[in-house]
Amino acid sequence: MRGNRQITMQYSLNKIYSEYANVHQVCRDALAVSDEAGIEAILIGGSLLGMVRDNDFLPWDKDIDFGVYQHQIANVWELEPVLRAAGFECRKHFVGARDSQALQQGLTVLHAITQSLEQLNIDYVLTTGTLLSLYRDGQLNSEIDTLSLLVPPMSASELVTLGAALREVDSWYVSSEDEHGKGLTIEQSGWRVNLFNFTFSEGKGMWRDLNCEHWLDADLLAAPEVLQVGELKFFVPAQTEAFLQARYGNTWASPAPAKFSHGRLPAFLQAFKDGVMVDYIIHYQVDEKTYWFEPNANVISTTGFLPTEVRQTTAGPLCFPVQPEIFLQEHYGDWQTPVKSWNGAVDNPTLVPNQQTLSIILTKYPNLNGQ
Repeated sequence: MRGNRQITMQYSLNKIYSEYANVHQVCRDALAVSDEAGIEAILIGGSLLGMVRDNDFLPWDKDIDFGVYQHQIANVWELEPVLRAAGFECRKHFVGARDSQALQQGLTVLHAITQSLEQLNIDYVLTTGTLLSLYRDGQLNSEIDTLSLLVPPMSASELVTLGAALREVDSWYVSSEDEHGKGLTIEQSGWRVNLFNFTFSEGKGMWRDLNCEHWLDADLLAAPEVLQVGELKFFVPAQTEAFLQARYGNTWASPAPAKFSHGRLPAFLQAFKDGVMVDYIIHYQVDEKTYWFEPNANVISTTGFLPTEVRQTTAGPLCFPVQPEIFLQEHYGDWQTPVKSWNGAVDNPTLVPNQQTLSIILTKYPNLNGQ
């Protein structure tokens, strides 16, 4: 880590959600894909609460939550290209810690992509968690999920051309809206790398990540500096420390306590369309308990989920737990009390520390480690 001149930077995060009218249609669009793949997506969370108590989705809840059990992980991951073809943007999440070999592979993948960008005369800088860990620690954080870069704004067709020009990658996807490019996602050697379009105009910079707009008052691509990481070099913003402080707060230079020590598991697939998020959350059944990560490890009685039944709803046929009241009572307490707007209530599940939960799951399903 090196010192920057003292610069104050303003940063804000804006989450984009739709009008309520989109929720039912987007739910049907997503389930048309997952049902065709034979995935049993069980309604959970606030989505379940609304349908059971009010016979409809909650009007302030723009996240549709489904639980999917661990035996269908591969099927859920294979949904991504089909969902993208149906107009969704997608993001896969893992939790856990990568080993040193995987972290070195991540650096190699990142460097190969940045070298390709330089050869194509495309500017870039590292951003968010990738920038934080390499700038502060000189290495990737073992819990890092994806790698992220900012690139100049490109149209959807230009991003397609860029994806096709990148060699030796397993797969790539373009995110766009009305032909306006938003970003390029690359998968290689178990790593996911996001190249986000960064626009700067009239003193304001912005990039878009799924349903989040990141705004700041600095041109991060202007006059980038070189960061040396071992024998590798990467471009970073000239105002790196100001950006990290604006993004992560005054404690950015102090690493947060680790949540995991080893092992890595699939957590959930997010699909976003027309301002509505659909989450397919992986649930791990261990004896009488069910565990999942969102973002903590929530533990409930399996009886609250299984068996299931299909019910007709305002969003079409949906899969419900036969006894949804067990889940709702455990998570929401006063869930039966009707409200007309969000009242600040939060989930109240039984929480188990992430590291402990990961160990429990991997003991039951050792072959899942490293997926």
